[in-house]
Amino acid sequence: MDAETLSALGSLASAVAAIAAAVISIVSAFYTRRAANAAASQTELQREIVREAAAPYVWVDVRADEAQGAAFNLILGNSGPTFAHNVRAKIEPPLPNAGVPSSKAVVAQRRLRDGIKSLGPGHKLVWFIGIGHQIVKDDAPQLHTITVEADGPHGPLAPMTYESDLADFRETRDAPEGNLHFVRKAIEKIEKRLPNPDRPVRVLVENQDGE
Repeated sequence: MDAETLSALGSLASAVAAIAAAVISIVSAFYTRRAANAAASQTELQREIVREAAAPYVWVDVRADEAQGAAFNLILGNSGPTFAHNVRAKIEPPLPNAGVPSSKAVVAQRRLRDGIKSLGPGHKLVWFIGIGHQIVKDDAPQLHTITVEADGPHGPLAPMTYESDLADFRETRDAPEGNLHFVRKAIEKIEKRLPNPDRPVRVLVENQDGE
Protein backbone atom coordinates (compact mmCIF):
# COMPACT_ATOMS: atom_id res chain seq x y z
CA MET A 1 0.00 0.00 0.00
CA ASP A 2 1.54 3.25 -1.14
CA ALA A 3 1.87 6.41 0.91
CA GLU A 4 -0.98 8.15 -0.90
CA THR A 5 -3.42 5.38 -0.02
CA LEU A 6 -2.30 5.38 3.58
CA SER A 7 -2.77 9.13 3.74
CA ALA A 8 -6.28 8.82 2.31
CA LEU A 9 -7.19 6.14 4.81
CA GLY A 10 -5.83 8.30 7.60
CA SER A 11 -7.93 11.25 6.45
CA LEU A 12 -11.02 9.04 6.27
CA ALA A 13 -10.44 7.71 9.76
CA SER A 14 -10.03 11.25 11.05
CA ALA A 15 -13.27 12.30 9.35
CA VAL A 16 -15.15 9.31 10.81
CA ALA A 17 -13.78 10.10 14.26
CA ALA A 18 -14.81 13.72 13.90
CA ILE A 19 -18.32 12.75 12.80
CA ALA A 20 -18.63 10.32 15.70
CA ALA A 21 -17.47 12.99 18.11
CA ALA A 22 -19.99 15.43 16.66
CA VAL A 23 -22.80 12.90 16.99
CA ILE A 24 -21.84 12.16 20.58
CA SER A 25 -21.71 15.89 21.28
CA ILE A 26 -25.18 16.43 19.77
CA VAL A 27 -26.67 13.52 21.72
CA SER A 28 -25.01 14.73 24.90
CA ALA A 29 -26.30 18.25 24.33
CA PHE A 30 -29.82 16.88 23.71
CA TYR A 31 -29.90 14.97 26.98
CA THR A 32 -28.26 17.84 28.85
CA ARG A 33 -30.93 20.23 27.60
CA ARG A 34 -33.63 17.68 28.39
CA ALA A 35 -32.33 17.30 31.94
CA ALA A 36 -32.13 21.09 32.30
CA ASN A 37 -35.72 21.48 31.06
CA ALA A 38 -36.90 18.78 33.45
CA ALA A 39 -35.12 20.50 36.34
CA ALA A 40 -36.64 23.85 35.35
CA SER A 41 -40.11 22.28 35.10
CA GLN A 42 -39.68 20.66 38.49
CA THR A 43 -38.57 23.96 40.00
CA GLU A 44 -41.55 25.78 38.50
CA LEU A 45 -43.88 23.03 39.74
CA GLN A 46 -42.50 23.39 43.24
CA ARG A 47 -42.95 27.17 43.07
CA GLU A 48 -46.54 26.69 41.90
CA ILE A 49 -47.22 24.31 44.78
CA VAL A 50 -45.83 26.86 47.23
CA ARG A 51 -47.96 29.63 45.66
CA GLU A 52 -51.11 27.51 45.82
CA ALA A 53 -50.42 26.49 49.42
CA ALA A 54 -50.08 30.16 50.38
CA ALA A 55 -53.18 31.30 48.49
CA PRO A 56 -56.42 32.24 50.28
CA TYR A 57 -59.48 30.09 49.60
CA VAL A 58 -62.49 32.39 49.36
CA TRP A 59 -66.05 31.10 49.09
CA VAL A 60 -69.66 32.28 49.29
CA ASP A 61 -72.53 30.11 50.46
CA VAL A 62 -76.10 30.19 51.80
CA ARG A 63 -76.42 28.27 55.08
CA ALA A 64 -78.93 27.76 57.88
CA ASP A 65 -78.00 29.76 60.97
CA GLU A 66 -76.07 27.73 63.57
CA ALA A 67 -78.03 29.23 66.48
CA GLN A 68 -81.44 29.41 64.81
CA GLY A 69 -81.94 26.85 62.10
CA ALA A 70 -84.97 28.58 60.56
CA ALA A 71 -82.88 31.61 59.57
CA PHE A 72 -80.81 31.70 56.39
CA ASN A 73 -77.47 33.50 56.18
CA LEU A 74 -75.33 34.55 53.25
CA ILE A 75 -71.73 33.83 54.24
CA LEU A 76 -68.43 35.02 52.78
CA GLY A 77 -65.50 33.01 54.15
CA ASN A 78 -61.76 32.58 53.73
CA SER A 79 -60.58 29.04 54.51
CA GLY A 80 -57.03 29.67 53.26
CA PRO A 81 -53.86 30.51 55.25
CA THR A 82 -53.40 34.10 54.03
CA PHE A 83 -55.33 37.34 53.58
CA ALA A 84 -57.58 37.78 50.54
CA HIS A 85 -57.88 41.28 49.07
CA ASN A 86 -60.39 42.94 46.76
CA VAL A 87 -62.88 40.13 47.23
CA ARG A 88 -65.81 40.27 44.82
CA ALA A 89 -68.73 37.89 44.40
CA LYS A 90 -71.65 37.93 41.99
CA ILE A 91 -74.81 35.85 42.38
CA GLU A 92 -76.97 35.35 39.29
CA PRO A 93 -79.90 35.50 39.47
CA PRO A 94 -79.89 37.44 42.76
CA LEU A 95 -81.05 35.64 45.91
CA PRO A 96 -84.70 36.28 46.90
CA ASN A 97 -85.39 38.71 49.74
CA ALA A 98 -88.70 37.34 51.02
CA GLY A 99 -89.57 38.47 54.55
CA VAL A 100 -86.38 40.50 55.09
CA PRO A 101 -86.80 44.03 56.47
CA SER A 102 -85.06 46.75 54.44
CA SER A 103 -84.09 44.18 51.81
CA LYS A 104 -81.01 42.97 53.70
CA ALA A 105 -80.44 40.27 51.11
CA VAL A 106 -80.23 42.94 48.40
CA VAL A 107 -77.80 45.03 50.46
CA ALA A 108 -75.58 42.01 51.22
CA GLN A 109 -75.34 41.02 47.56
CA ARG A 110 -74.58 44.59 46.52
CA ARG A 111 -71.70 44.70 49.02
CA LEU A 112 -70.31 41.49 47.61
CA ARG A 113 -70.59 42.83 44.07
CA ASP A 114 -68.90 46.12 44.99
CA GLY A 115 -66.11 44.25 46.76
CA ILE A 116 -64.75 43.61 50.25
CA LYS A 117 -61.38 45.24 50.91
CA SER A 118 -59.83 42.30 52.74
CA LEU A 119 -60.72 39.07 54.50
CA GLY A 120 -58.33 37.38 56.88
CA PRO A 121 -57.61 33.64 57.12
CA GLY A 122 -60.39 31.78 58.92
CA HIS A 123 -62.60 34.89 58.94
CA LYS A 124 -66.27 35.05 57.89
CA LEU A 125 -68.75 37.79 57.12
CA VAL A 126 -72.36 36.78 57.75
CA TRP A 127 -75.54 38.48 56.52
CA PHE A 128 -79.04 37.41 57.54
CA ILE A 129 -81.10 37.14 54.35
CA GLY A 130 -84.42 35.76 55.55
CA ILE A 131 -86.45 32.93 57.02
CA GLY A 132 -85.70 29.67 55.28
CA HIS A 133 -89.22 28.39 54.70
CA GLN A 134 -90.24 31.75 53.20
CA ILE A 135 -87.29 31.77 50.81
CA VAL A 136 -87.81 28.23 49.52
CA LYS A 137 -91.61 28.08 49.75
CA ASP A 138 -92.16 28.34 45.99
CA ASP A 139 -92.07 24.96 44.30
CA ALA A 140 -89.79 26.13 41.50
CA PRO A 141 -86.10 25.87 40.57
CA GLN A 142 -83.97 28.22 42.63
CA LEU A 143 -80.61 27.69 41.00
CA HIS A 144 -78.06 30.48 41.47
CA THR A 145 -74.62 30.79 39.88
CA ILE A 146 -71.97 32.20 42.20
CA THR A 147 -68.72 33.68 40.86
CA VAL A 148 -65.99 34.61 43.34
CA GLU A 149 -62.88 36.66 42.53
CA ALA A 150 -60.09 37.85 44.83
CA ASP A 151 -56.42 38.77 45.03
CA GLY A 152 -53.90 36.74 47.01
CA PRO A 153 -50.31 37.42 48.11
CA HIS A 154 -49.04 36.51 44.62
CA GLY A 155 -51.63 38.37 42.57
CA PRO A 156 -55.15 37.67 41.28
CA LEU A 157 -56.64 34.26 41.97
CA ALA A 158 -58.36 32.26 39.27
CA PRO A 159 -62.11 33.06 39.34
CA MET A 160 -64.21 30.32 40.94
CA THR A 161 -67.71 29.66 39.60
CA TYR A 162 -70.18 27.14 40.98
CA GLU A 163 -73.93 26.64 41.40
CA SER A 164 -76.11 26.66 44.52
CA ASP A 165 -79.69 25.42 44.46
CA LEU A 166 -81.79 26.75 47.35
CA ALA A 167 -84.46 24.20 46.50
CA ASP A 168 -82.17 21.60 48.11
CA PHE A 169 -83.18 23.05 51.51
CA ARG A 170 -86.82 22.06 51.10
CA GLU A 171 -88.07 19.47 53.58
CA THR A 172 -84.75 19.56 55.44
CA ARG A 173 -84.51 19.69 59.22
CA ASP A 174 -84.20 23.26 60.52
CA ALA A 175 -83.23 22.46 64.14
CA PRO A 176 -79.68 23.59 65.02
CA GLU A 177 -77.30 20.92 66.25
CA GLY A 178 -76.18 20.98 69.91
CA ASN A 179 -75.66 24.68 70.59
CA LEU A 180 -76.94 27.51 72.79
CA HIS A 181 -80.29 27.45 71.01
CA PHE A 182 -81.46 24.57 73.20
CA VAL A 183 -79.99 26.18 76.32
CA ARG A 184 -81.98 29.33 75.60
CA LYS A 185 -85.17 27.31 75.11
CA ALA A 186 -84.63 25.52 78.43
CA ILE A 187 -84.10 28.84 80.22
CA GLU A 188 -87.29 30.22 78.70
CA LYS A 189 -89.24 27.22 80.07
CA ILE A 190 -87.75 27.74 83.53
CA GLU A 191 -88.61 31.45 83.43
CA LYS A 192 -92.25 30.62 82.78
CA ARG A 193 -92.37 28.64 86.04
CA LEU A 194 -90.73 31.32 88.15
CA PRO A 195 -92.87 33.88 90.05
CA ASN A 196 -93.80 36.96 88.06
CA PRO A 197 -92.25 40.07 89.70
CA ASP A 198 -95.33 42.05 88.69
CA ARG A 199 -97.60 39.84 90.79
CA PRO A 200 -97.49 39.50 94.59
CA VAL A 201 -96.28 36.16 95.87
CA ARG A 202 -98.47 34.40 98.39
CA VAL A 203 -96.47 33.06 101.33
CA LEU A 204 -97.90 30.67 103.90
CA VAL A 205 -96.29 30.71 107.37
CA GLU A 206 -96.94 27.88 109.79
CA ASN A 207 -96.86 28.47 113.52
CA GLN A 208 -94.57 25.90 115.11
CA ASP A 209 -96.47 26.15 118.45
CA GLY A 210 -99.65 25.06 116.84
CA GLU A 211 -101.34 28.48 117.38
